Amino acid sequence: MREELKHLLEKWKDLRQLTLDLLSELPEENLSFSVGKNMGTIGKQYRHIGDVQICYNEAIKTGKVDFGKYRRDYSVETSKMKLLEFLEEVNMEMLKLIEEKEDVKIDWFGEKLNLEEHLNSLIEHEILHHGELVVYIRVLDLKFPESWGMWGL
Repeated sequence: MREELKHLLEKWKDLRQLTLDLLSELPEENLSFSVGKNMGTIGKQYRHIGDVQICYNEAIKTGKVDFGKYRRDYSVETSKMKLLEFLEEVNMEMLKLIEEKEDVKIDWFGEKLNLEEHLNSLIEHEILHHGELVVYIRVLDLKFPESWGMWGL
């Protein structure tokens, strides 16, 4: 495996662990909380994170990105266990695909990206949602997991 890809995968695994740690510590009744209009619930935020990863996985399989490939199983939004299982499932699929298709080129709306560029975009998406989730947790006045301490939270 290329060094840059190894580095990105380590970064990805660390970021995804932060996502899972926050969800694991979140009281389940807070999954239905929203900070305001057009923000969705916390459960929806997590479901969306997984749905988008499905699109990234499909792009690795097909060589073409299509953000219309969502699963949109809304039933997972209200269950912490279902969300954790969903995120683990789509992540394991992606890690397997990366091992199998390291040299894939992915058509991103006419631009060809290598796997590192594709993965970096997913990393940026996860970070964006971390920022949104920080707002939810702060408004709820909940404690952040220890793993989030590096951010001073």
